[in-house]
Amino acid sequence: MSIESLEPSAPPVAAPQGVATPTGIVDPDSLRGIETFADLRSDELAWIAAHSERIVLAPGQLLLTIGQPADWMYIGLEGTVEIRREQLGSSAPAFVFHAGDVTGVLPYSRMKSFVGNGRAATHAVVARFPRTLFPELLRRVPSLAPRFVATLIDRVRDTTRREAQLERLLALGKLSAGIAHELNNPVAAILNTFGETGRRLRYRGELVIELVRCGASPEMLERLEALRQSPRASATSGDPIARSDDLDEMDAFLRRAGLAEPWRYAATFVDAGFDIAALESVIAELPNGARGAALKWLESGLALEALFTSAERAGARVAEIVDAVKGYTNRDRGRAMTDVDVREGLETTIALFRSRFHDRGVSLVRELETPLPRLRGYPGDLNQAWSHLIDNALDAVTPLGERGKVIVGAWPIEGAIRVEVRDNGAGIPVELQERIFEPFFTTKEPGKGTGLGLDIARRIITDLHGGELSVESRPGETRFIVRLPLTTVATLGV
Repeated sequence: MSIESLEPSAPPVAAPQGVATPTGIVDPDSLRGIETFADLRSDELAWIAAHSERIVLAPGQLLLTIGQPADWMYIGLEGTVEIRREQLGSSAPAFVFHAGDVTGVLPYSRMKSFVGNGRAATHAVVARFPRTLFPELLRRVPSLAPRFVATLIDRVRDTTRREAQLERLLALGKLSAGIAHELNNPVAAILNTFGETGRRLRYRGELVIELVRCGASPEMLERLEALRQSPRASATSGDPIARSDDLDEMDAFLRRAGLAEPWRYAATFVDAGFDIAALESVIAELPNGARGAALKWLESGLALEALFTSAERAGARVAEIVDAVKGYTNRDRGRAMTDVDVREGLETTIALFRSRFHDRGVSLVRELETPLPRLRGYPGDLNQAWSHLIDNALDAVTPLGERGKVIVGAWPIEGAIRVEVRDNGAGIPVELQERIFEPFFTTKEPGKGTGLGLDIARRIITDLHGGELSVESRPGETRFIVRLPLTTVATLGV
């Protein structure tokens, strides 16, 4: 049997409704083209054909569905069928069932139900053989037994590889969405700042002309600019009542100074920490007609200063995110063991999850001791392990909303570093705690995970770094505990 993956393809043709049903008998000669059966005797092929059912599929038509009992072995006679876990989305890998392949449930398989939907990618003809006759099949054709065993071994190897790839793709998708969200906010702020800055600069030029027309001298403009650049007291603290009082006082002053719509300008002066007495002392020397224009000119300069500061902070945030991504992936380094700063890796991983914590209303607490000793390891792989552990904890507390909390801690212990990812979710039942690191085991709803995240994290920590990964859980608290030796003794790879 040969099972291959397909590159992303065009959406399938609209499928006829319902699962295809048998339409006739199977010609024994058609089984000669199947590698598994090619050298069987005619009587053996005739027996298999006589107990099989022939199914003809139109493009897009269903051969099998997710959750359907695995009661049939399928033999491809013509065309191609894609078996895809559609509940995981379009990125889920497809298992492609070609003419000449044998798939579905096989002798010795423990499969209970099908995990995906099988749709014809082309016009296809398939024979299906019932599971109930497997003992009789092996008794009549004993040479098939080792072939089916070899096929099952290949299937397990291929499935493990594909599911690991899917888990990485799902994790990458989550991180990409978080990164896009994180970048969108500062980039939007920068674009908005540039638009507002252009408007302010044009308006400021108009105000200079108005000031000159009103009789303001160069010396007066110099005094206004000196006032804008002068050291000022800190802006009102976060007390909303105090700020409201300051705004009322500033609004009244600007109104007395002859400024129309003073509420449009009061907040800029208050947030900049301007003192009303300082403003009065400078404006008093100006002609009455120039005072309103002077206050507007001064406010526009303060607003531009705040806009540039905002753009600078947004740009710094973009740079911080880019640095976090580089630190997370370590793509600018070769894949070789190096000195790893575990705290830095945890911080960069947390940075990429920030938007997801914010969107779900979950709090994240850092308990990262500084400094931590460096250890020998693979930083990119360790960051992947941290992602799986944090992602798992975040999913566990998401139902709690604002009451949800994830704690990431790290500190040195004798000859090693201990990392903990704790959450206050519902906990893991005792009977499941021994199974959570098994490949493909998951307690999440269908379509929410592949059951490989914790297995990948375990292999990175234990196989690649000679460490230990364990879990302690009770209702209201789950701890994933990592112990990484400072001198790595395992270099088996993942």
